[in-house]
Amino acid sequence: MFGFIPSSSLAHYNYDCEFDTGVTLPGGRVFEQCMQCGAMTLCEYPTLDGSLRGDDPLITYGPGTVYEQCDIASVPVTYRSFRALMSSGVTGGVMYSQAFRTNLAELFHTDERHMPSWKVAKDAMMDVANNALDEWWYASIGRNFIVLYEDSKVLQIVSAWHRIPGTAIKNSDIVRINELNADPRRHDAHDTIEMAAERELEIPDERRATLRIGNQSRLRLIESGIIIGRGMRELASWSSPEALAAGARLFDEDAVVDLVDTSFGIRHAVVRDGGHEERVDLLMRHDVVAKVVCTCDVARSRHVCAHIVAMVLEIARRYRFRITLPSPTELKGSAMTRTADAADIDRARFGHYADVIDVIREDEPDGPRYDWLTSYIEPFETPSEPLYHVEFLTEGPLAMHNVGYCVYNEVVLSFIDIVINQGDHDYVRTLRRYGLDKDVSIPILNVSTLDAELIDALVTMIVYRERRNEGYLAECLESGVLIRLLRRLRDIDGACGRLV
Repeated sequence: MFGFIPSSSLAHYNYDCEFDTGVTLPGGRVFEQCMQCGAMTLCEYPTLDGSLRGDDPLITYGPGTVYEQCDIASVPVTYRSFRALMSSGVTGGVMYSQAFRTNLAELFHTDERHMPSWKVAKDAMMDVANNALDEWWYASIGRNFIVLYEDSKVLQIVSAWHRIPGTAIKNSDIVRINELNADPRRHDAHDTIEMAAERELEIPDERRATLRIGNQSRLRLIESGIIIGRGMRELASWSSPEALAAGARLFDEDAVVDLVDTSFGIRHAVVRDGGHEERVDLLMRHDVVAKVVCTCDVARSRHVCAHIVAMVLEIARRYRFRITLPSPTELKGSAMTRTADAADIDRARFGHYADVIDVIREDEPDGPRYDWLTSYIEPFETPSEPLYHVEFLTEGPLAMHNVGYCVYNEVVLSFIDIVINQGDHDYVRTLRRYGLDKDVSIPILNVSTLDAELIDALVTMIVYRERRNEGYLAECLESGVLIRLLRRLRDIDGACGRLV
């Protein structure tokens, strides 16, 4: 069971309402996921007194509506563009599962009958110290799609479902709502219309199998996952020396096969070891390993095993970032610096990480302070695919006008993600200290004279301005302004060599 709290009903953002009250607020929904095929079914709306809510004019379709799990690539522009999403009429909020309730209760040393308030729960979700508090996502729900995000500020999609036409009776109130809606763009730019049967999505069998693996992996992680809550590059700090040595050996033997991205931010792999095949599942939030699970006896006893280590090393090789292993010397050597297979990466699936070349997060311990930013220079200058594209949606019944929405690829989303999480959060104050407006025009500045602190603030300003003025980041990429800032930052790093 999944509870969904629309942002319009998120009283816990400002008020200290009870946890179970949240899902009974107007627009609250409950979904049940099929354990076999991964489909979502919209259930009856819960109420505190057990009565039925009746027709909800906020959504077209009521209980019984079925959403089929689909590939992220099939998600329309509505959910991939900040401006399109904000103007789409799609409901945004937080989705959480029953497992999240259990994890939250354990975090606060209570039981599910005495849950903390939603305000306390929200603060716990946002705290980086609780990065292993999984099973909650930012979500957007329209008439035809359910989309989960790892980070709503970046729009990094981790899972999606598509409504199956004809699975529920249409809400009669929606006809009146549609008549009152005079927005000329709603019939094209918004996910608010009836999905015609001929538009039902075609999902390749291979992708269906991968999604099914992800759903099974998620259940294994809930049932017996080992909580890590540490960065992937810190592998040596959360693994035993024995597991490290054995895992490095398996890695060198190319024992890790069938490494795939599934859904919910879960990666799955098969590790061959002595005639046996062990299945390993790893759940990540950003660059932090939240939970892992393996089918071997060592992992079942709640210890990190060699198969988990081998999978992490394979992820590092495939996505091209470095993990330093401790002594003896053979653990430091070829295992983590080997990049011979990098050119053979399936770019359609792994392009985000392969293109960002050492970004996640490839600085040496004595490296420059801003390498996490300057490592984007090469993928921005010589991208393997366009960094962004504009999709146009017709406005008005006569199709005389088009509305353009800017959609960024995974490299740019990764850049936005790292700036939001590591950039200058007080960039406005920093700019004012230098006598600059928060929306200063960067071309009027002499970039070659700027210091690192100001450049950091300007880069952060570009990212945050993108959310208010969609396409601004694309303009900075097109004009070369962003590249000039990053080059200047690299020059400063090379001159002073400050530590991270």
